[in-house]
Amino acid sequence: MRAFPFIVLSMIGVLLLSACGSDEPPSTLAETEEVVEQLRELFIDRASLTDDDLNHAAIQGILDFIDDPYTSYLAPQRFTDFTNSLNGAGQSFEGIGAEVSVRGGQVMIVGPLPGSPAIKAGVQPGDIVLEVDGQPTEGLDLLEAVELIRGPKDSTVVLTILRAGSLRPQDISVVRDTIELTSVLARMQQDGVGYIRLNSFDVVTVSGMVQAIADLRATGAEGLILDLRNNTGGLVNAAVGVVSEFVEEGLVCTGCNPNDEGDEDLHRVSGNGSAYDLPMVVLVNSFSASASEIVAGALQDHGRAQIIGTTTFGKGVMNLLLPLETGSGLYVTVARWFTPAGQVIDGIGITPDIVVGANLDVQSAQRLGTLTQSLCVAFEDERDNLEGQELFAEALEGLCTLDVTNSDGPFTDEQLDRAVSELRKLID
Repeated sequence: MRAFPFIVLSMIGVLLLSACGSDEPPSTLAETEEVVEQLRELFIDRASLTDDDLNHAAIQGILDFIDDPYTSYLAPQRFTDFTNSLNGAGQSFEGIGAEVSVRGGQVMIVGPLPGSPAIKAGVQPGDIVLEVDGQPTEGLDLLEAVELIRGPKDSTVVLTILRAGSLRPQDISVVRDTIELTSVLARMQQDGVGYIRLNSFDVVTVSGMVQAIADLRATGAEGLILDLRNNTGGLVNAAVGVVSEFVEEGLVCTGCNPNDEGDEDLHRVSGNGSAYDLPMVVLVNSFSASASEIVAGALQDHGRAQIIGTTTFGKGVMNLLLPLETGSGLYVTVARWFTPAGQVIDGIGITPDIVVGANLDVQSAQRLGTLTQSLCVAFEDERDNLEGQELFAEALEGLCTLDVTNSDGPFTDEQLDRAVSELRKLID
């Protein structure tokens, strides 16, 4: 965690030395170094100002100022884990089988893996994890949150979660297991209907999908459902490779950096696909993001597939993962993506051709749910002090006792059912 600020400070030193021998005014960054030195020398609790603390504060201060949700610093272990996940390495671990993210200081479940202990226990995308075995998660970074949730096979972890749209937290017990990671899952959904689910976009996704298509065709598949729900993205090259299997020519996406004076980064299909003739539909939802949106947008713009589900997340930016000298990394936003037809993805998402299910603004629902929970906790603490404010107290009572939990009826995948129905129209 020392590399980035040390690089900054060493640059400051060079600039100061250069300035001493010239008429150039000193760099304004010299003020940062001066503040650090004054604090080290004079601050009343200067013994507590470790290099690690100051370095981390410098990095965090810069990132907070930038205020970009997708530009982040990765500590060495997190950088290694993230790199391995993109390279298809580290294909198993012990835990609950759910991808998590930290947004606005909150730990959120992004995508439980199919068949995982998290799915079996009822964990859902968008759940905010408030506590893990009674330990609050507020203030944890991503690596700390992951380490807290993971654990040995057959051990039980209790997650206290707040569900989007819910007013009260609930406890969910999950029995950990060995989680085998794979970016491609395939099966025959029905006679003639093949199904491929992409969980991520890594270096083995395209080859795995090509093999899955061949296997499904050998089993009798006449059409394909491509499921990108809860897929939060990955490598752009993998997204280009996926589209290239189904689209014979043309653009996949365009990257544009406003600082490059209009230069565009054009990504085209390879022309070496194996499934140009295969009828298909694509499933997306509010947690389909980044590379998933590139794929869905390209297939939609080329008229290659109907998109079914709900509006996607809206992460349409390109990020570079840069290694730093100490083994840590910087994940930085460098461009915005546009679909082949010039459609903006970032902040908007891909709108399905056929909407099935309620569109969920995940971030708004989380924010309102968290604020409502805080309000209800305060109401419980202060209700005895609301004498003479009966109407106000009654309104709070109604809000905080509102039952917004879902029914426990049998789960039906309406989106998948609709995808099968629409694909049948294309192949029958």
